[in-house]
Amino acid sequence: MFYFLLTVLSILFAVLAIKKPKWAIALTVFALPAYLIRFSILNIPMTVLEVMILILFAVFVVKKFRQREKIELSNYKWLILLFLIAATIAVFVSTERVAALGLWKAYFIEPILFFIVLINTIKKKDFNLIINAIGFSALFVSIPAIIQKFWPIGIENSFWAAEETRRVVSFYGFPNAVGLYLAPIVILFIGLIIKGGYTRLYEARKQGQVSTIFFQLLVIVVSLLAIWFARSEGALVAVFVGIVLLGLVFPYKKLRLVTVLIVFLLSCFLAFSPFNDKVLDKLMLRDVSGQIRQQQWNETFEMLQDRKIVTGAGLSNYQNAIEPYHQDGVWLKDYNDPKWLDKIFNDEAYRVAHWQPVEIYMYPHNFILNFWSEIGLLGVIAFVLLLIKFIHNYKQASKEDRLIYRILIVMVITILIHGLVDVPYLKNDLSVFWWLIFGFTVII
Repeated sequence: MFYFLLTVLSILFAVLAIKKPKWAIALTVFALPAYLIRFSILNIPMTVLEVMILILFAVFVVKKFRQREKIELSNYKWLILLFLIAATIAVFVSTERVAALGLWKAYFIEPILFFIVLINTIKKKDFNLIINAIGFSALFVSIPAIIQKFWPIGIENSFWAAEETRRVVSFYGFPNAVGLYLAPIVILFIGLIIKGGYTRLYEARKQGQVSTIFFQLLVIVVSLLAIWFARSEGALVAVFVGIVLLGLVFPYKKLRLVTVLIVFLLSCFLAFSPFNDKVLDKLMLRDVSGQIRQQQWNETFEMLQDRKIVTGAGLSNYQNAIEPYHQDGVWLKDYNDPKWLDKIFNDEAYRVAHWQPVEIYMYPHNFILNFWSEIGLLGVIAFVLLLIKFIHNYKQASKEDRLIYRILIVMVITILIHGLVDVPYLKNDLSVFWWLIFGFTVII
């Protein structure tokens, strides 16, 4: 029954891609979380999102071939090729060859195929269509997350499901996925509101934009609630920094002044607040999760230095490669107690209380180390060069498009800030969303 329904929906989507390719792209953007629907075709692992992208690209190529039209690849093309070469080499470096091919397909090939279709199909006048698709996708993820705060259906982890420690997961299996997806979307929609200059509702009414600003505000509020209920601290910090940057990058003196004033007042409040130590511990990675991250990074550096500096561990091979270097846990350091280490050695009860078991995670949880361990030093270089090119292309944007471009830059910074302690690219929806942002820089 599933495969019958899948076939029917695939045919309908193919028809949509033929008749209304822009709407097919918008539907794909809306359906980014559809990668969670997994299955196999001829023993090849697939997701609904992958099927949509492959159909979209196949229809696009056939149309271009029949119309004898050139396919635009943008000025990112050589760096994209370098990125793909690094990912391809990583398949052969990996000892998990089949799993590596799956990640190569899902995180590198298909997102770039989507990027190619996007920049050749969507024009500047279609920008709002894609923005609306992003907004509805955010609502689709956020609303179930908010419901889970009060009714924990779908939260399989008992600790996260417990009322006193609840962390919502939406359709995902873990809370941070909510923040990873929604944080840049929040920044996008806040940026659009600032760009629109909608400081008063009556001004929006004059411009006939009441429904637009209502939708944008709805996306922002609902998404922020979902991130808050997920207790995704990395996402919250990234969103805060992103909002501050938005307040500074727009050429509005009053906005910049208000932004600086708010940051100053907030800093003063935190400096004399009873929460000061807790916030500082979070930012300095002194809390439990921060110390676990530091342990992960130390193990990863040790693994890379052992004849893997250039190649990394290979795609889908981090867990195997890190195992010989992994410690089963970490002694939690008490930064307020200068004698904590002596107590670890001499006090059995203290030692037991401060021992934190640490599992082997799929990735090191840092965007540089993630790429380094998965696709090697060449992949890191390609990624950094893509970022440099992304910033450099700002100069080529027209004056009227530069405000949008600034929003896109802040979105990428938001992703990277969260990526300092998480995995902001190596996931089906996030990799496609990354190339969607890059595609916007070509379209505008």
